[in-house]
Amino acid sequence: MNRIGKIVGGLSASILLATSAWAANHGAAAVAADAPVSATVTASDCWIRQIPAPAPSGGFLVFHNTGAQVNLISAQSPDYAQVMIHQTTEENGMSKMSMVHQVALPAAGQLAFKPGSYHMMLEQARDGLKVGDHVQVNFALDNGQRVTAQCEVKPAKAMSGMSGHQMKH
Repeated sequence: MNRIGKIVGGLSASILLATSAWAANHGAAAVAADAPVSATVTASDCWIRQIPAPAPSGGFLVFHNTGAQVNLISAQSPDYAQVMIHQTTEENGMSKMSMVHQVALPAAGQLAFKPGSYHMMLEQARDGLKVGDHVQVNFALDNGQRVTAQCEVKPAKAMSGMSGHQMKH
């Protein structure tokens, strides 16, 4: 291997290690496949707004909790390299998206992940993922349980996934 090849190879390995370290510290924790499925928390109406790569896609759904308050602490999907939980807030008249490390699911209540609020940021979709496909997203709860959602991939212009209708402007 020539000198440039060694430099590029070393640089690629360094970038891979740095990216892995960053992901481990930024909400990319795996959801244990053997964690018990929650009997009190479910997810519905899940959809993902597919944005062309390399931009991340947004994911939206509704969590229903019939039990005590529990915290959502991470998310992952076999169809995306990384799934993060974000919240959109407004500060000085400007919208700002920030990653959050946990979201409280209220006791005997529900919480909607929707545009302009809490949502998933899904990065690096698997090759071949297209509008109309369904993907699985797994969520870890702080009580050691998990919740699984089946999400429909919708076009970039989709504004709402609820009841399969889209708003038009």
